[in-house]
Amino acid sequence: MNLNNQELAWEKHQPYIELLSQVNNSFVFVSLLHVKYLFISQNFKTLLGLSVDADMNLENDLLEEYIHPDDLPILLNLQKRTLDYVFNLPHSEQANYKHVFDFRVLGISGQYIRVICQYQLLETEDPVLLLGVVDISPDQDLKAPVKFRLVNFKTGNIVNIPIIDNPDVSLTKREVEVLKMVDEGLMSKEISDKLYISIHTVNRHRQNILEKMNVNNLSEAINYAKKLGLLA
Repeated sequence: MNLNNQELAWEKHQPYIELLSQVNNSFVFVSLLHVKYLFISQNFKTLLGLSVDADMNLENDLLEEYIHPDDLPILLNLQKRTLDYVFNLPHSEQANYKHVFDFRVLGISGQYIRVICQYQLLETEDPVLLLGVVDISPDQDLKAPVKFRLVNFKTGNIVNIPIIDNPDVSLTKREVEVLKMVDEGLMSKEISDKLYISIHTVNRHRQNILEKMNVNNLSEAINYAKKLGLLA
């Protein structure tokens, strides 16, 4: 589908998208991926302080400048791998997925805030017609890593795509269980009781996790495991 045809396809979706932008506080946009914006809700200014003109031009088209520099390379890499995954699916399934990103952006106040950005492909022919809905995240932990889910909204299934490229890290099922419980705040004795194993075995699993992930402590291991999608 060429550019003109995609813009015609947008007209089919436009009434519903404009309604969506009016009935809630989300910041809504539609774009031809990597080409141009077709729609940006006016309340976009309340998030980043950017005005939008009648031709859908932003004051600053380099929106990447507003993303936290630690989050930007992760997001770009993740978006590429996610789209590669989706476009390798049967064509009839490609628009069935919601891409949910939670990351930090520079807000209108000049301070970083966390936002949740949900993408959905409206049309999958090149250039892709993309719907984006951005909300302020209820979790404003600015030290937390990028979070991501790829959800099939027809089945509810979540696809496990690691936040970062998956290196040679292979935890056993039991090691993942132990790490999840550590993340929940459980001590070795409590983990031992829940899993019906000795404290010695729990501590051995903890040590194995540190060695396999090449980290100094379990806090680093937990953050790393979340980026790998092991604790989703």
